[in-house]
Amino acid sequence: MSSSPTAWITGASAGIGQAVATQLSQQGYHTLLIARRRDRLEALASSLENATAVTLDLADAQAVRQTATELLEKHGGPQVLINNAGYGDYRPMLELTEAEHRQLFEVNYHAPAALMHAVLPGMVQQGQGHVINIASIAARFGPWGHGPYGGAKAALVALTQSLAIEHQDDKVHLSYVLPGVVKTEFFDQRGYEKMHDQVAKHGIGVDQVARKIVRLIKHPKLALYVPGHYRFIDWIGAISPALLKRIVASSSKPPPEPPEVSPGKS
Repeated sequence: MSSSPTAWITGASAGIGQAVATQLSQQGYHTLLIARRRDRLEALASSLENATAVTLDLADAQAVRQTATELLEKHGGPQVLINNAGYGDYRPMLELTEAEHRQLFEVNYHAPAALMHAVLPGMVQQGQGHVINIASIAARFGPWGHGPYGGAKAALVALTQSLAIEHQDDKVHLSYVLPGVVKTEFFDQRGYEKMHDQVAKHGIGVDQVARKIVRLIKHPKLALYVPGHYRFIDWIGAISPALLKRIVASSSKPPPEPPEVSPGKS
């Protein structure tokens, strides 16, 4: 086992996870890079000091439990667990099958919960540790086309809050992060083509988000909004949920498709 502090990072093959892994590696952490894409994980691991690639499909509940057990046996418990992996599907809920709906919860909620089940007992026993769950601002008021995704992230936030209360005397920190639109491959997934202009205009850089997450390890707190002005969503929602609904609807619903022009008409 490594004498360096260890961080488990899911979704480490790209985006926020890759940026966080890089920054933590530079600070001397042994990083366990967890994601599906073996080639990208191994390329990243080879570029970092003291990094280990761990191929895992977080939609496979049995594999998540088995891999967590194997990692604990081989590397011991982590000082930091960052549940970063996630994916969305930018479609109204009624266009999703029940299986697609369940898979969104499997990756965005059940997999993080399973990893917390695995590592929290050791953190409590050691009297130290930090779990950081990357949620989404969609957890605060579900945007158009993000019902199951926002629901899963809201459940992850609620779980984090409860665990923070349950372990407030154990010297174990729990945090959740609420990023807004971040310029990552997340928006390369099916259905997100309509959001590309919004991402280009309003998206924030992945390194900026990663720096704030890494700083959160040194200065723990329960909630981190990125960017910080997103806290206004809570205030607006407390004053007028109807107003917040109109704001979120106007910023998230895609524009209507242009009407088709019949042949021979202009």
